[in-house]
Amino acid sequence: MARTAPAAETPARPHTLTLNNRKSLSLTGVKDVSSFDEKQLILHTEGGPLVIDGDGLHVTALMLDEGRVSIEGQINAMTYTGRNAAGRRGLSGLFR
Repeated sequence: MARTAPAAETPARPHTLTLNNRKSLSLTGVKDVSSFDEKQLILHTEGGPLVIDGDGLHVTALMLDEGRVSIEGQINAMTYTGRNAAGRRGLSGLFR
């Protein structure tokens, strides 16, 4: 009986954030968009789940096959939640 090799894992993409004047945000290393509206976006990134809070937020570019997302609007906060790729907890883990 022949054995098959395990499927190769997709290598992690670099995760970067570029924020310009709190009005536009470009991200790489985005895996998925969980939810979004004009006040909040929830993204799954190579660095862990990311919540972006603001006003008048809208997605101007969404290229999940490339792991890229661009957002415009007033960006008030960005918070990583849960565990990141290194297995460390986000700030929310400090207050449990």
